[in-house]
Amino acid sequence: MHTMLPTCTLNSWSVTSMRDSLCTELIHDKEFDTLQMFFYAITLSGWNEIRGPVLRWMRSKKKRAVTVYVGTDHAITDPAALELMQTSAIDVQLMNSYRGIYHPKVVWLRGKIRSLVWVGSNNLTKDGLLHNIEFAVLINANKIPKELSRWASGVALGSQPLDAELLQSYKQDRKNFEKTCTKAKTTTFTWSRKHEPEKGRVITVQKGDLIIEIMPEETRGGNQIQFPKEAAREFFGLKSVGEQKMIKLRRKGETEIRSLLITVFKNNTVRLSINELEYRDRPCVITFHKTRSDLITFDIVSESIFPTRYRDLIAKCTRQTREGSRRWAIR
Repeated sequence: MHTMLPTCTLNSWSVTSMRDSLCTELIHDKEFDTLQMFFYAITLSGWNEIRGPVLRWMRSKKKRAVTVYVGTDHAITDPAALELMQTSAIDVQLMNSYRGIYHPKVVWLRGKIRSLVWVGSNNLTKDGLLHNIEFAVLINANKIPKELSRWASGVALGSQPLDAELLQSYKQDRKNFEKTCTKAKTTTFTWSRKHEPEKGRVITVQKGDLIIEIMPEETRGGNQIQFPKEAAREFFGLKSVGEQKMIKLRRKGETEIRSLLITVFKNNTVRLSINELEYRDRPCVITFHKTRSDLITFDIVSESIFPTRYRDLIAKCTRQTREGSRRWAIR
């Protein structure tokens, strides 16, 4: 095995050499037969940085296989890279059934007994491989790691082989997003083919719950949300300008309880600051539920993380102050 490590130490920074390490191992390797790559994002320029060594490795010995599990979150992955990989007989698997963000950067080169595993912060992009300050480690395992195998199997279950229909769907969604993201001032992208696993789905709303849409532009740069006056009146019992109410608030699944003041301002807006709400969560839906002890619990359902639940909740939001304003409902 070549001894090059994925990280070199310079005078002022530690800069990853993951690309050089991987390519060198592939050029010298005569032992391994399977290459699996797991990346949050892949660009054409990034793939071109390792393409030659990967293809030479794959073609130099019979029955060698390369599989790439790639994500679409935030629309960074380049469809041209996926097409080029596929035309080179690489098995491209597109992630489409999972919760959260698919975010790994892992390369697994393995044989019948031994494995090499690169784990780092690098995406398969030119910046990630060459220009950014990144960090990576190379693990030399003398046996197949069971936990890694279990993790990789879970990723495989959440993916689907790339075909012409899936590629066209992602291309079109990404194109539409590029046209609208500047106008909408949002960086949130969720591929329409992404869905949540059916197992473990939970009921998110109960009778009397408030469901309210949080749009990117309305809350850009802060954690403050604004309620429609009718929602504030029906759910919180606030009616007149200047009226205030102290509420006890807790995020669903957590233990911390906070007392917050909710106020009707002179411009007839009703606002509340939620520390857990981040800009990257938007667009999202927030559900509020009253308990018997006058505690209000809330849940943040982001489109990018829970697209199915988000769409289901948005469909329940049938009330608007005017066209284009936030949608909401009390169940």
